[in-house]
Amino acid sequence: MFFQLDDTEPYFPDPNLAQDDGLIAIGGDLSPQRLVNAYASGIFPWYNEGEPLLWWSLDPRMILFPDDFRCSKSLQRTLLSHKFEVRIDTAFRQVMESCGRTPRPDQDGTWITQEMIEAYVRLHELGLAHSFETYKDGELVGGLYGVSLGDLFFGESMFHTVTDASKVAFARLVEYCNLHGFRLIDAQQPTEHLASLGAKPIPRKDYLALLEPTDWSHTLQHSWNHNTVVLLIGGNQGDRQQLISAATDLIGERIGEVSLTSPLYETEPWGFEAEQNFLNQALVVDTLLSAEEVLHTALYIEHQLGRRRPFIDPEHKHYLSRPMDIDLIFYNSLVCDTPELQLPHPRMHLRRFVLQPLADIIPNFRHPKLHKSILQLLAECPDTQKVMQFHSTSDM
Repeated sequence: MFFQLDDTEPYFPDPNLAQDDGLIAIGGDLSPQRLVNAYASGIFPWYNEGEPLLWWSLDPRMILFPDDFRCSKSLQRTLLSHKFEVRIDTAFRQVMESCGRTPRPDQDGTWITQEMIEAYVRLHELGLAHSFETYKDGELVGGLYGVSLGDLFFGESMFHTVTDASKVAFARLVEYCNLHGFRLIDAQQPTEHLASLGAKPIPRKDYLALLEPTDWSHTLQHSWNHNTVVLLIGGNQGDRQQLISAATDLIGERIGEVSLTSPLYETEPWGFEAEQNFLNQALVVDTLLSAEEVLHTALYIEHQLGRRRPFIDPEHKHYLSRPMDIDLIFYNSLVCDTPELQLPHPRMHLRRFVLQPLADIIPNFRHPKLHKSILQLLAECPDTQKVMQFHSTSDM
């Protein structure tokens, strides 16, 4: 059976009541609230020009867990060649229009009508719909778009005019999702192309079960036109909690919006003895700064919070206590080795006090040189130092 939607109330019936082909409802509108409710219910719109508005909940549903992404050797070579540039949220309408013009096998016309374009552009302006765009020599040659709610990304469509351009955009989407702790990418309908990238069909009931624990209020509702830097902050002098809080505030003001924060962890000093243990916390920060600008700003924030360099004992060649330490762990998947900056952080995979807080927020992000996830690196870490979650007396 399928249902006639109320034109005024943006609600949906139980998707388990959909017809065998997945059709669940007809009518309604494409208002932002109705679209948000649809995706949160496991439903999406799909109809051709001249048809009434149709709503679907397919069984099976094609999904990709970001850690299952398959990056072939040829795609890896393409990514490393840097022949494409990937941008985010700079050409949303153009990506939708290009997807609409792309011929597709066994499909007569396009469901990406002008009405659909305007509806999703409204979602984009609200910070809920996003595009990943691939450029070559300054020309848009591929991309994809979709909707983001909670820790899920609902992919809608992709296109390419140059070989691998859409795959490069998809790889950047996966990287972004892993850097922000996203659980899954909804790819909707099974295709060979999506299967080649690691997506798989699952029963609708299993898909709906994956939606249930989603915190819909925790949505990155802003433009994603930025880079992502992962920082580890902490120290063992002074009021450690207050200094971490102050550092987080300053990072938010001067580097960019803090998207994720790990719990606080306490560890003994690494490689030396001190009167007080370290408190550490991992942050995911969205920034418009370059990696070098992030480094310089982090050093300035350290200085503001009382750190004075050098922090290595010149006589005994070991580390010293400090009120604040801000380490750059990742900047997207950038690999950099200069006298000033090394990325990823060259010793992060050898330090349990780094890996444990990272595992809480970006467990599936893959180290761009070691090609292992944070969880894998934590399991293999040779460091036996105890890393304990910190609970202050004020939390009790």
